[in-house]
Amino acid sequence: MAASVKQLYLHPLTLESTLFLNSLEVCGKIYNRIDPYLYDSLRNVVLGIEKFLDQNPTVIEATDDFMFVTPKELEVIQKIYHCTFCKKNLGNTVDKAAIHLAERHPTAKRVNLPKRAKAIVESDFGKFFADQLQVAETLKQIAEYDVIENSLSDILKEVFPDKSIKMYKFGSRITGIGTGNSDLDIYVDIGGRFNEFEHAATAETLQIFDRAFYVFKNKTIDWRLNHAARGARIPILKLTNTRTKIKCDVGFSNSISYCNKQMLEYIFQQQPIARRMCIFMKKWLELTGLNRRITTYCMSLMVIYYLQINNFLPSIETLQKNMLANVLVGPWISNFIEIPLTELKMEVLSVSPSSCKQHIKEFFIYYADFDYESHVICPYFGRTHIKIENFESLMPERYTNFVQSKNSAKDFGIELDKHMVVQDPLRMNHNVAARVTKVDLMEWQHFLKKSAVLIIVVRSWRNNDLIYTSKYPACFATHRE
Repeated sequence: MAASVKQLYLHPLTLESTLFLNSLEVCGKIYNRIDPYLYDSLRNVVLGIEKFLDQNPTVIEATDDFMFVTPKELEVIQKIYHCTFCKKNLGNTVDKAAIHLAERHPTAKRVNLPKRAKAIVESDFGKFFADQLQVAETLKQIAEYDVIENSLSDILKEVFPDKSIKMYKFGSRITGIGTGNSDLDIYVDIGGRFNEFEHAATAETLQIFDRAFYVFKNKTIDWRLNHAARGARIPILKLTNTRTKIKCDVGFSNSISYCNKQMLEYIFQQQPIARRMCIFMKKWLELTGLNRRITTYCMSLMVIYYLQINNFLPSIETLQKNMLANVLVGPWISNFIEIPLTELKMEVLSVSPSSCKQHIKEFFIYYADFDYESHVICPYFGRTHIKIENFESLMPERYTNFVQSKNSAKDFGIELDKHMVVQDPLRMNHNVAARVTKVDLMEWQHFLKKSAVLIIVVRSWRNNDLIYTSKYPACFATHRE
């Protein structure tokens, strides 16, 4: 009788753990040192193993019908490293992959954190916030804004004599995180269109834009036209008021930006550390050059989300529940209940320099390791582990109705196929990070890691010792001359 053929069994984790242990043994001998990110990774491996074993997996034994693939047989399997960005195979050793990232990769040109960005990370946070807050607070309301509004109003009334004109200021200057270089953002409601929403500019909006453009193009007193972004989803006139020297971005559609301003003001009032974190990160973005793709508003939402997942701010979903009346801008609910944090049993964090530094450090660490490929940064829900793959199924009815409208000739859903997804909690079909490229994302994470390390290790100049935070053991610090 012919012998029965046994089936071979190999658990995928057996192969993965064998390859990992081989790499650990080889690299451990060559590179006998550790850094914060390796420490965190190894700790997560241990935690992952404990979590797997805590699930009480079923124990199986070899039988007459099948046998296990032996460890000796696994030696013929090797990993091949591949760079998805360069579309290049890097060989079968981790050294080659590391060298590629460190020396040959497109991000190598900016491997170091820019000096000025490094300087503010290592600066005196007390002095930094004292200086920046004084400027930001002053800019929230200055006489020059009246000059700008009056001049704009006079010009536009000549162009649209039969229509109502009302102006709404928003943006970093108005929310209290601006600098002297910040533009003044203005939404001009011509004809009572505040509650209308446009996914793209309508013919009426473009007609208003064109008439205003013609006037400012030919107007030499008080105003200089810098640029006309007619093709944008929200067409913008970029102007400079020559009397005040303030640059202005003027739009004529989508009041939702003004509603976002009100949301930020509530958050900054209830949790003041959020404002300080936004001021710091706005400056950090500018000094790293990442502000060319990551906007101040995008970064502000990331700060809010960080505080939400740590239970220091409520979700926007919570603030919009059980309202007596919804103020709608198109399909979007633009108002919310201004609930004090004390009623939500949430702690109001200290705004001391040490507290700000601690939370900025944790912000750096969290977003340096965030899984951007699979997850959404979502202040509307304000919780972790919101996956891209089923995100739209979680959306409320107003989103679904708008996206699936029979009148929608285009895809009006949020852009989930981008390298970073940060959802606007009010205008729910807007990914405010849609312009971020793969290289931008790599630089963002790289600079966050560099900055986190700089904050983790702090020198006490008085006794020339090193002070370490509790997150990492002292072996991660290096004495700097």
